[in-house]
Amino acid sequence: MKKSVLTGLFFMSLVSFGEEVVVYGPESMKWIESSAGAIFKEKTGVDIKFIPIDGLIPRMKLEKRNPKADIVVGLTDINYLDAKKDSLIKNYKPKTASNIVNKDFIIDSEWSVTPIDYGMLALNYNYEKLNKDLKTFEELKTYSKELLVQDPRGFTGEGFMLWTIAVYGENWLKFWEDLKPAILTTSSGWSDSFAKFSVGEGAIMSGYASSSLYFYQDGNGDKYKSYIPEEGGYVYIEGAALVNKKNIKESSQQFLDFILEPEFQKLALEKNYMFPVIDYKLPEDYKLVPTTNKIVKLDPEYVAQNMERWKKQLVEVLKK
Repeated sequence: MKKSVLTGLFFMSLVSFGEEVVVYGPESMKWIESSAGAIFKEKTGVDIKFIPIDGLIPRMKLEKRNPKADIVVGLTDINYLDAKKDSLIKNYKPKTASNIVNKDFIIDSEWSVTPIDYGMLALNYNYEKLNKDLKTFEELKTYSKELLVQDPRGFTGEGFMLWTIAVYGENWLKFWEDLKPAILTTSSGWSDSFAKFSVGEGAIMSGYASSSLYFYQDGNGDKYKSYIPEEGGYVYIEGAALVNKKNIKESSQQFLDFILEPEFQKLALEKNYMFPVIDYKLPEDYKLVPTTNKIVKLDPEYVAQNMERWKKQLVEVLKK
């Protein structure tokens, strides 16, 4: 009996040795392989391979018949519906789900998505270059070739587009048409925009409120700032999901369990500059992140019905 148990344990170690969980997500979450992956490997013996993807859901649709990824990260409380309705993701409630501190963080009652963290979109700007504080969306139009935005087919660009729709309603496209002279570059994603912004190519960029932490920690808290326009702030929740494929690895489910553990949530806070969804004490400098009580929202079903049309409309405006 003892021999059979030992044989079973040896077999399990062989299965996990060399096993790999492939994760798709936005480039800004590459730390999942380098930092979180090391902890997960120590816990399970399984490697994490992270592949950065701009346009996460379109890639998943292309690979639907033969999915390459096991996990996707960077789905939001809005766009997950597109993936769910197309059967791209599979329901799984993590064993650690009880760690979630607020039921409002639960993206889907059927658990097609596990919440990772949450935050607010913002506009980041170079105070030294502008020599003034920004307060509204409308004043962006007064700057010529200073604004860096992202392609709406990517993660951050999609979020910024939805934010403007939530603020301007049916007039959102008119806002973008009026904004066009202020736009210097439309980047593929956040990382590209931030690289340009950091070397002075453009004084304003669409990004995240928590970037204020990075500016402060990097010693540039007086030079770079973030603001949430008076018209209203936009809160979003990031999530992760199992890719719907024939063979679901047990280690993929273990990874979703791991996401809601303190070690991963600490990394999300430190590397992603986002807020944890479990009960975790925030560092003192998180008080620097701008916030607002005026929140604008969109109905997920309404977004799912119109998302692709909106993206095509905005891409056409940005191409002109």
